[in-house]
Formats: sequence, C-alpha cells, structure tokens
Amino acid sequence: MTARATLIVVERSHRGTLEQQYAHVLWLVRSLRRQASATLLLRGAAAVYAVDHAAPEPLRLAGRAWGIAPDYRETLQQLTEDGAEVLVFADSLAALGFCRQPLVPGVRPVTEQDIVAAWPKYDRIWFL
Repeated sequence: MTARATLIVVERSHRGTLEQQYAHVLWLVRSLRRQASATLLLRGAAAVYAVDHAAPEPLRLAGRAWGIAPDYRETLQQLTEDGAEVLVFADSLAALGFCRQPLVPGVRPVTEQDIVAAWPKYDRIWFL
C-alpha cells in the first residue's frame, strides 16, 4: 500500500487565543504530520501565521492586558525542518495587507492556480 498524501487547510486564526495552552491547531498539524505525509496550506485569516513579524505585543481587550497572543513562527519552522511542505495563499496575504512582508523561512506563497494544479496529488483534504 502506498503512502497517502494529505493537504491540511487552515483558514481561521487565533481560535481560543485566551484559553490556549499548548494544543493549538498547528500543534495538531505537526502531530498529524508525524503519522503521514501532509502539506499545510494557510489561507484566509490564518495566512497571518506565515508572516515573519516582530515578537507579539500583549493582547489587550477592554483596556486590560490578557497576555501575549500566540506566536506560531517556531512551529512553522519545525514543520519545514521535519520535511513538511508549508504553503500560504498569496491572495490571503494581500487581503490582509501582508503581501510585502517577509515570511517565516521555509513557507512558500502559492496562487490559486498552484493549488488547483496540485489538488490531484492529494488523497485527502482536511479543513481544520
């Protein structure tokens, strides 16, 4: 039996930011990647994870500091170092105003045409 390839698409960002401890969505992707071949595609609001930005500022809600928003740059780098392909949808970066920002090393921007062309190589597509 041949290995099955999976495309994992993450579109929503910062889910559960306040209550999150260690098991964030990219932690889950990394765990799944250890079990089978997988490519990660960041799109929509989750494209912000791919931006190599300065350390996050404390999160402020209703005038109160609630800690620091999660920083996923290290997890993305670990994924690429583990051999995972990590992609970010270029249109999402543009819509968020990050098209000229540097990306986390190893993350590759892709167009809609790139995704459509690559679609057949995946046996499964998971939306997390």
